[in-house]
Amino acid sequence: ENQLTLLVCTAGEQPGFVLLYLNASQNCIRLAALPAETAIPFGQGEATLAQCYAAAGPARCREALLGPLALPETTRYLALSPSVLAAIADRYGMLRVGFSGALTADELAQCGLSGGVQALSAREAESLFSGWDKDGTLPPSHRAAARAAVWDAFFRQALELLPTTLPQGLREVSSSLLTSLTAVDLATLERTLEFLATSAEPVDITADALPGDWAGGHYTVSDASQAAV
Repeated sequence: ENQLTLLVCTAGEQPGFVLLYLNASQNCIRLAALPAETAIPFGQGEATLAQCYAAAGPARCREALLGPLALPETTRYLALSPSVLAAIADRYGMLRVGFSGALTADELAQCGLSGGVQALSAREAESLFSGWDKDGTLPPSHRAAARAAVWDAFFRQALELLPTTLPQGLREVSSSLLTSLTAVDLATLERTLEFLATSAEPVDITADALPGDWAGGHYTVSDASQAAV
């Protein structure tokens, strides 16, 4: 009972997408960042995740991903603006993030970043992502990997605080959210985070970009995508 699969959408000018899986019995947190250019079924054809979000919202994005990625029917969705995300995340302070595993040395230099650990607030991180998505100079998979690195840092550095503060933070801004999370789901999230935060063994946290193929301006789900999920 203490597990949750969630599609998180940051609904800025350039939306971002992360699949999040928490499982207390497996003592794990899994994150897969999806490029906004990921092609999904939409209407009688295809659209990107970003186009689907703009046209029909997060519930339709979740629905469109169920089949291609074989997600469980119990997958929930949560969409929030960068400002609301920052309001929730700012209470945890600055994040220490390393982008060297997500971006090449040339890309780091191009973005004005070093190969070492960067101290970023949630607001600064979202601003970085928005700028990268807008100019489109970095490959989609690398942008997604950088997003995953920030979420990875968040769960590693704030895990002990999350059981009480994260569910409550979501409740406090509930009127600003688009979500299928119910009161029961938030209670499940609270219990699951409590199990993970108090585990006697280190929690296994993995985060990366969803594998896929880039062609023709779209990021296409592949066998590797399904295997990763």
